[in-house]
Amino acid sequence: MKIRVVPTLILAGISILAGYAFYAANVHDGNTGRWMMMVCSAVTLFVSLAGGFGIRYGAGGSGVGIMVLSVIAAIVHLVINLVATFAPFRAAPYIIVSGIVLLIYIGIVYSMSKAL
Repeated sequence: MKIRVVPTLILAGISILAGYAFYAANVHDGNTGRWMMMVCSAVTLFVSLAGGFGIRYGAGGSGVGIMVLSVIAAIVHLVINLVATFAPFRAAPYIIVSGIVLLIYIGIVYSMSKAL
């Protein structure tokens, strides 16, 4: 396993901008949880995308599977954030659902990388 620096930095920028976009979308209500949503969405998107595109795995077919899983996890995180943006925001369910999805993703990627 080797970290690719340039794609990881690009993904960090994309994640930060997406987090700011969700922050800006929640300003209209005076939502006090918008900072939490910004940080949580940036971290979850970064972890899910960097796990697939920012790391080079050893020889084998698991690298493609991890990339596909990373895209699916990023889409799921985007859907969670969009629902939290347009529905009445409650911090506890948002953190719990985002955390569970992120931990499931990390567990599956870990097991796939060990199967190489």
